This record gives sequence, C-alpha cells and structure tokens, in this order.
Amino acid sequence: MLKKLFVHEWKDSWKLVTLFNVILVVFTIIGIFALSNGNWLEAVDKNAWYASVYVSYFMLYYFAILALGFATTIYFLMRFYKNLYTDQGYLMHTLPVTSHQLILSKAFVMYIWQLISGCVMIVSILLLVNSLVLGTENTSIFKEISQLDFADLDLTFLDVLCCFIVLLILIGAQIFSIMFGYLAISLGQLSKNHKLISSIGIYVGMQAALQMLFSILQLGFNLAAINMKVEDISEGLVFAILLLVAIVIFAADAGMYMGSNHIMKNKLNLE
Repeated sequence: MLKKLFVHEWKDSWKLVTLFNVILVVFTIIGIFALSNGNWLEAVDKNAWYASVYVSYFMLYYFAILALGFATTIYFLMRFYKNLYTDQGYLMHTLPVTSHQLILSKAFVMYIWQLISGCVMIVSILLLVNSLVLGTENTSIFKEISQLDFADLDLTFLDVLCCFIVLLILIGAQIFSIMFGYLAISLGQLSKNHKLISSIGIYVGMQAALQMLFSILQLGFNLAAINMKVEDISEGLVFAILLLVAIVIFAADAGMYMGSNHIMKNKLNLE
C-alpha cells in the first residue's frame, strides 16, 4: 500500500514542481547564450541599456534560484497539510493505511523532488559559471576539473569514512528540514482554532529556537577553538565530531517523525 500512496503522491504533484524546475532551466539557457560570448563585457561597459539588461537578468536568476528551493518546500508542506489535516484528510484517513505510511509516502516524494531541484540548481550554477569563464578566459571549468588528478589526494581510510559521514549528514539534514515542517504542521493541529496560522507560528518559533541553539553551539565551539592549536586537530577528532553530528541529526529526525506520527494517530482533529 505504501507503494500505491507513493505513486499517487508522485502523479498528483510532479507537474507543478517540474514547472518550477523548467523555469530555472530556461533562465539558465538564456544565460549560457548571453554569457558565452565574451563581447557582452564590452557591450556592458559601453552601453548603459545593455548593463541594465544584464543586471536585471542576474537579479532574476538569483531570485529564480531562491524561488525554486522555497516554492518546492512550501508546495509539499501545503500538500501535507491539505491532504492530511483538512477536509481532504477524511478520505485519506479512511484508506486501509497507517499514519506511518501516509507520512512516509509524502516525505519520500518531497525528498526526491528536493534532491532533483537541488541538482538542477547546482548544474545550473555550474553551467552559468562555465559560460562566464568560457566567455572571458576562453577556458572551461569542466575541462579543468577533468584534468585534476584525484590520486594525488592520498586519502586514508579515515578520510573516506569522514567523507561518508558528511554525506550522511547532508542526507539527514535534508530529512530534518522535511520532518521539521511536518512536526510544526502537526503541532498546529492541536490548536482549536486557526490551525494553519498556529502551524506557521510554531514553525517560526521552532526556527528561532533552532537558530538560538546553533548560536550557542557556535559560541562554545569558538571558545574551545581559542585554546586549540592546529596540530591538536587530529583526523580521529574530526571523525568523532562528524559522527556525533550525524547521530544528533538522525536522532532529531526520528524524534520529529515519531512526534508527527503520534499526533496524526492519536490527536487527529480535522478541520
């Protein structure tokens, strides 16, 4: 049944999110053609109108990058809210599925689309930077990257483990952003009135608390680093810190997931 929920969620959401990505792709293609010709620098210097056009393009491209990530996240969080906590939820919760399956199906689709959008943004930026370099320096960053000799890095087994832990942290952080939104929405449903507004308020409050916690941790790290020499930072210490961060992130992911599931299963109060 989980597979059917996943397929339904995918079919019901892919068109709009694809449009978000296509918009950025169009902006990227325009930029590639506009920047690959080195004459644009000369044109900008000599003509104020050209300068305003290019400045406008870079501003729009910047906002398109921000909008893609923001719109994707907001779109799927709103789908979670509408499908499970409004009148649409009456149908979803009468299906022969568990609350776990409902949450996992939506989280999995959201994660995949955030991953796709993230890859689109990275590739877009690389292509644009490559066009800019190609037009001014007559070289390609991809050619430079392909000529790098990674064998010279001389990575140890512990280095590889650290890279693997960093990858796990990135995955866990992405899951964290999803579960963070789900928990805020679920907590908002405990309010008797104005559930959506309550969810937004809880989300903002949780973000503020999280930022405060990060600030405290950063302050503690900076104070500890004052009396620490570079030679004191060993590979083992780096690995231990990364492993601790990964454990904390995944523990937080699990806690927020269980909190959302508990509310949906035992405290459901549809609008």
